Formats: sequence, structure tokens, C-alpha cells
Amino acid sequence: MRKPPFFFAAAVMIAGTACQKKDPVLARVGTQAVRASSFQEEVNGVPFSSRAYLGSPAGRRELLDLLIRRKIILQAAQENPTPGPALRERLAELEESYRQSRARLRQKYLEERERLWVSHYMDGLKNSRLSVTDDDVRRFWDAESEVRASHILVSDRILAAELRKKIAAGEKFEDLARARSEDPGTGQKDGDLGYLIRGSLVPEFENALFQMKAGEVSDPVASPYGFHLIKRIGDRKLSAGPLDDAAKKRIRAALESQKFQQWFDRTRALYAVSVNDDALDDLVVSTKSARP
Repeated sequence: MRKPPFFFAAAVMIAGTACQKKDPVLARVGTQAVRASSFQEEVNGVPFSSRAYLGSPAGRRELLDLLIRRKIILQAAQENPTPGPALRERLAELEESYRQSRARLRQKYLEERERLWVSHYMDGLKNSRLSVTDDDVRRFWDAESEVRASHILVSDRILAAELRKKIAAGEKFEDLARARSEDPGTGQKDGDLGYLIRGSLVPEFENALFQMKAGEVSDPVASPYGFHLIKRIGDRKLSAGPLDDAAKKRIRAALESQKFQQWFDRTRALYAVSVNDDALDDLVVSTKSARP
């Protein structure tokens, strides 16, 4: 095995020492300390080609002398504070930038912490109360039907109501789906969603669809995606098709979703929930993508 380059070995040595001693003090200047973390930060700031020298004994000493000199000047400056307006303004800007960065960092920490809690708990649920057996899948396949449906999706409730009136007046659902639906995946297919099974849809959509009769068109149905006009085309027994791996996977996902919704409905009742409608109404949501 080849020996690692000297600068690499030195960098590893510096990092290892810092870990072992938890950021040791390399030098003191009055009340100011030069710590290993500051030293490493300086190393990180120089071009990669120069780091080999800073990893050598002479380079480390030279860099430390530079940091000591900076601390001496800082010590002298703070013992004789005569900041003018320009410096005070820059310091205030720096303080504000630090405050904002710290607030953003804490927000990210809290969000990530929340995601970890939820993810860990959901994994536990899937392996216990939400688990689905092979027998569950077969019983669903034996007993349930799948429903073929179409929809028109729009983002405006008034427009949805107007489209519903046009359908009632005789305009074809399929024509309006092609012309007005905002669902790019189904709009050009007359709104066709294919065959759907109970448990695979958002609750608002599913509750409406499975209460309708074949040929009926719903009134506007609100869901997290917008406002739907739903048309129930027809039904067929799941058992009319094979219980192959694809069918098992589809049914298992639907059953897990059903169990989760039942669990969620019970759990939601345990907690008081209040909504600030005024704040929600006043909320301005940016719809621009964060990506360029």
C-alpha cells in the first residue's frame, strides 16, 4: 500500500487531534484564544495547492503566528474602542446577518427534527398497526370492485361550478375535460383516470366517487389538488383480473392507506386543533419554484 501524501497525513492528524481534545487552544493572546477549529478554518480557506505547506511543521507555525498577530491587533482594538459611524454600521449589519442566519439555522433544525420524529414513528406504525397480511390482500381482491372514473381539475371554485352547469345543460364532460382541465396527465385523455380502488385516493375525492352511481357527475369537490368534477364511468370486480404481483402491490398500498386514515381519524380526535383563519386568509404564498 502506498503511503499517503504528507499534506493529507498532516490534515488527518490535525483533525484527529481536534476531535480528541474537543477543539484545544493552540495559543492565547491576553483574553483571546486561538483554537484548533479556527486554525483548520484558515487552512480550509487557502487554495488546495497551498495546504500541503500548511500541514508541515513550518507551515503550521507560520499560520499560527499569523493568527496570533491577528489576535494581538484585535486585543488592542477592543481595549481602545473608537469605532466611527462606518464601523458601527458594518458591525450592526454583521450582527443582523448573524441573527438572521442563526434564526434560519434553528428553523431548519426544528424542521429536520420534526421530520425525523414523524418518519421514525411512521416506520413503527407500518410494522405494527398498519401492517397488511397476505390474507388481507386476498380478501380485498375477493370482495372489492374497482371503479373507472374521469375528472376535470381546476384551481378555481367558481370555474368548477360554471363547468358543472355547462355539463347539466348538455355539454360533454369529455370535451370540457380536454379544454379546461388543469390536470396535464388526464386532460387530453377526456379526464380518464382509469380504474381506481378504495383506499388509493385522497379522502375527499374517494368519499364522493364511491357514493356516486355509474354515469353520474359530481358537484365541485375540494381536495388538496384543487376542485374536481368527478364522473363515475363504471365498475368491475377486482377478482375478474389476476392476483399477480402488481395487483398485490396495488391492493397492499390501498389497504395501508385505509388503515392509516382510520388510525389518523381516531388520533386526530385526541388532540385539540384550532385554525387562525384570518392569518390563513392573509397569507401570501409564493408559487415560484425555488429552482432556477
